[in-house]
Amino acid sequence: MPIDITSANSKLRCTVPALFPTGFDFDDFAADRMFETAALQMKEDVMSADGKYHAGFIFNPVEFTISLSPTSEAGKNLDQWYGAERATISAFACNLTLTVPALDATWSFVNGVLYSWNPTPVGARILQPRQAIFHFESVTRS
Repeated sequence: MPIDITSANSKLRCTVPALFPTGFDFDDFAADRMFETAALQMKEDVMSADGKYHAGFIFNPVEFTISLSPTSEAGKNLDQWYGAERATISAFACNLTLTVPALDATWSFVNGVLYSWNPTPVGARILQPRQAIFHFESVTRS
């Protein structure tokens, strides 16, 4: 059983066919909470008047957040991405691949968008991390 559960050697690659068709790697993650997938609501449920419980599967976007150090080269790519979308008043589709060697696992995030991006780092005693939030159609582990 592996005892190494580091996330420091994880790899995250993004392709944006309209802007970065060959893709780019994320680098220089923030030390705390490098990446995070929000819990996915997969069901709707209801109780009938006579107390019977019913539930059904539903689809919802997968939310994925990354935190980058202010010096990250990937942050410059996200700045360019935001600028291009703003200039064209468009949403560019993307795909991400997350590889976590400690778990010998890879996740594919499919058909998403850059949903939210901090256009500047927070200026404190030192510059703070910037967060990017993506929404995807699906995520699957391989």
